[in-house]
Amino acid sequence: MRLVRTGKSTNPCYYVVETYRNEKGAKSTRTVEALGNAESIRAKYAVSDAEEWCRNYICQKNEELAKAKESNSREVQIKLLENLPKSQDSAIYNIGHIILESVYNSFGLSNICDEITRSHPHLEFDLNEVLKVIVYGRILFPSSKHRLAVRYQFNLLGNSSVELQHIYRGMDLLNSNNTLIQDRLYYYTSQDVERDVSCIYYDCTNFYAEIECEDCDRENKSEEWHSEHTLRKYGKSKENRPNPIVQIGLFMDSNGMPLGFCINPGNTNEQVTLVPTEEKLIKNFRTSDVTVCTDCGLSSDVNYKFNSKEADDPLVKLGLCGQRHYISTRSLKKMKSHLKDWALGKKGWSYVSKEHSTGKTKIISDYDLTDLNDVSEYTKHFNTVFFKERTTAENNIDARLIVTFSLKFKEYLENLRNKKVMRAQKMIKNGTHSKENENSPRRYIDRNFITQEGEVADIQTVSINDTQIKEDARYDGFYALNTNFFSGEKSVQEIVAIAAKRWEIEECFRIMKSDLELRPFFHNKDPRIIAHVQTCFIALLLLRGIEYKLAKFHGVHEKWPNGKYTMDEILNALRSIKVISLNKGQAYQPDYKDSEVITDLLELFSLKAFSKQIIMKDTMKKIFQQVKKSPKPFKP
Repeated sequence: MRLVRTGKSTNPCYYVVETYRNEKGAKSTRTVEALGNAESIRAKYAVSDAEEWCRNYICQKNEELAKAKESNSREVQIKLLENLPKSQDSAIYNIGHIILESVYNSFGLSNICDEITRSHPHLEFDLNEVLKVIVYGRILFPSSKHRLAVRYQFNLLGNSSVELQHIYRGMDLLNSNNTLIQDRLYYYTSQDVERDVSCIYYDCTNFYAEIECEDCDRENKSEEWHSEHTLRKYGKSKENRPNPIVQIGLFMDSNGMPLGFCINPGNTNEQVTLVPTEEKLIKNFRTSDVTVCTDCGLSSDVNYKFNSKEADDPLVKLGLCGQRHYISTRSLKKMKSHLKDWALGKKGWSYVSKEHSTGKTKIISDYDLTDLNDVSEYTKHFNTVFFKERTTAENNIDARLIVTFSLKFKEYLENLRNKKVMRAQKMIKNGTHSKENENSPRRYIDRNFITQEGEVADIQTVSINDTQIKEDARYDGFYALNTNFFSGEKSVQEIVAIAAKRWEIEECFRIMKSDLELRPFFHNKDPRIIAHVQTCFIALLLLRGIEYKLAKFHGVHEKWPNGKYTMDEILNALRSIKVISLNKGQAYQPDYKDSEVITDLLELFSLKAFSKQIIMKDTMKKIFQQVKKSPKPFKP
């Protein structure tokens, strides 16, 4: 603050003014306090030199301001006039993106954008700024690219002003560097969080487009147009929709962090997608021992052979690659008859028993499941997982087949089927069975078109299909796994534990589809569709990074991914943390309902300033500088 003198030299007026920067960053001045004229000052404070008193007064105020700044106890005075119109822009900003920016930079995304930009020296826009806007927007307020460009990006605290054309051009650039981005993400994230690739999980899903026909059915289009519109195809939709779909395959590590993805046309057999994607991915950890876990839909001889590399393999001996194994679920219904009879047989089961006195475990063998008909045995073993195993040699591939049985799982499937039968009965009663899709309880409805005498009936008769119900009940409680880990390499318990984590990749798909609104999508060109999925993939990686850091923040007892907070709680916290701009951006007032997850997030990312009443502009600048720290750039 400084002193300004105006008016007549015989009786001047004195004002306290300060210099500040306005919203556009230009320097300006404003009056802080009017001290009065010289005569009034001499009379009021009984001094002979009014100007000297004013200068001493300002020195005292500057000292008080410096002390308040050091102790973070400055005051903000807000002056508003009733008759003046409000500012056209909103004064409320989301600051959850500051947490995202901290993870964004620590995961090396700024370095990745810089590396891509160096290959395009004549780029007319900031790729890093474009990627930030579309990724933060995908997490905080999922919407169309147009709405993001014209509205939502201005809800982020900062000076970003990305144009729609830059978003689309940036998406094309991201698509053309898709492989590089996935490789660099693994490199940078490995330096910041634990990437456990001893077991990796792969699965496929699909998402629908808002069109009614395939692009290949479009007429009067050039060959170049058709070459850029190959992904939207008719296929078996996971959501039973009639729209054309696009398939996505996703790899995830043991810690629930996404590793990589691939995009294929909607009519692609998912079995053929694993090997090409894994070949690109595994080069980042080629010498590590890897176990690939998949569901039965991805079981094929090609996939089994690709992931069968034992210690005696020549490449493993030379240190050119690590050992590779697979664990895959297997459909009991599709097994050969002799394997099915063995798997569903009542005899020859084992289970792990724990002695209460010593705490030691031992395996009980040759258990007969018919003993579970006894009430006491049923109660005793309700939470027990029984298992049996054998080796198989199908299509010249030696494997180990493990089958488990659980009363708890059996009861769950029984209850699920009973509810479906009740719905099927309701369909028959309401006459809506013919309108239902094949995956609905309609499979439990038997439709007859002939009479008991064998004559053609004029009226269709429908009833519950008891035969189908009994057939499905045979498999209740059973679960099968196929692996090339043989006895002595890994126990049944270890293999089952690995397979049990497959639910996490399903959760990744749920987050991408529902929370990040991956679908439906409105892009039509293949590069834009891939870039759209890529954006959701990066957003998912940032969220998983925050979830991982929160779990570690609460101590080693909070074993990832079973942390203290769910993904929904973390997302709601990021979206609800806001600030209100005061005095045209000279200070900010936090505006959110306090919660435990928000408190932990602010503490974890060193943002405790947002738990105070006021955040000054210079403090906010320091916060932005703090979260911009990035790892050292990648050196080939």
